Amino acid sequence: MQSTKNIKQMNKRDLFYSVMRFESPGRTLATLGGIWRSTFQRWASEGMPKEFIGNIPGLIDYLGLERHLWAIPDAKLFTYPEFERKVLKETDTSETYVNKYGIICTEFKKDAYLSMPHFEKFPVTSRSDWQEYKKLLKWDDNRIGQDWENQKKQWLDRDLPLVIFLGAAGSLYGSLRDMMGVEPLSYAFYDDPAMIEDMMDTVVELFCKSVEVLFANFVPDVICLWEDIGYKTSTLLGAPQMRQFMLPRYKIMVKKLREVGVPFIILDSDGYIDEVIPIWLEAGIDGVVPMEVQCGMDVAVYRDKYPRMLMFGGVDKKALAHGPDAIDREIEKLGKAIAKGGYVPWFDHGLPHDVSYKNFLYFVEKLKKVCGLE
Repeated sequence: MQSTKNIKQMNKRDLFYSVMRFESPGRTLATLGGIWRSTFQRWASEGMPKEFIGNIPGLIDYLGLERHLWAIPDAKLFTYPEFERKVLKETDTSETYVNKYGIICTEFKKDAYLSMPHFEKFPVTSRSDWQEYKKLLKWDDNRIGQDWENQKKQWLDRDLPLVIFLGAAGSLYGSLRDMMGVEPLSYAFYDDPAMIEDMMDTVVELFCKSVEVLFANFVPDVICLWEDIGYKTSTLLGAPQMRQFMLPRYKIMVKKLREVGVPFIILDSDGYIDEVIPIWLEAGIDGVVPMEVQCGMDVAVYRDKYPRMLMFGGVDKKALAHGPDAIDREIEKLGKAIAKGGYVPWFDHGLPHDVSYKNFLYFVEKLKKVCGLE
């Protein structure tokens, strides 16, 4: 365990490593997660300086909190070439278009981030479709170029922890769902398991090559894989199927990340993921994010259940809407996990506009204390 003096002398990156290694129980990064733009606009009308609208790093500094870095590589890591964005239908309020993965979807023109798109059609509906789509998932030297070289230069001498999020490129179930949609994919695990295996093997092969090139001479502090396989009370794919199809391939992905020197590997999945956490841990994944509270993912409970699992998120955004008493209860819960290490709290999703600036500031002061910042 680190002494209090040593912890105070650490930069934020060193502190982060101390937390991830369970060396500083009772101290963790006091930081923020996502915040809706409409929330910023409300807060600006309630006293927040307008310069911080959409500026989370600036707001973190203004409030005396602690930054971390979260980034997506500026590279083409999934479909290449990407599908051209093409608007197929448009109304006053919405548009239907082809996205970069070839999905036809409809979403609102204004504040599209506030809701999920409606997915109209997916690009893979048959084996022949897959054979064509597969061509877009092959390695090409032009996938990763000067844009990535320029991007990573800003992080070479960082004193903040850096999380690199790989999205569909770092996903087995999620990437296949983006190709097929939930229901057809669910049937395919039973009707055509050979195609599922080929799809996953193709994704893994591309992943491994991308990792070799991305991190040949630069390594982030954390790699975040992605699935979003959880729903309200269960997962979209059962644990037996995950163990059969995904566990061996997760192990290949984790091995490649360790080979290039990645210290910490986490996985992003919404929803209730209790039944599949053991699979991820067995694969060598270190932890999970965002620990969605409304689905029963209580960080205090899971810190006891998995004492060495890393956790990120887990702050109930609804507590901030309800006011000081609810915030106090939430802080008490967070404190139980913080006290045992390996946990960085932030909102389990973007903070919506039912949270007042007054309640937010109350939460921030309590967060500083429970994280050991004050």
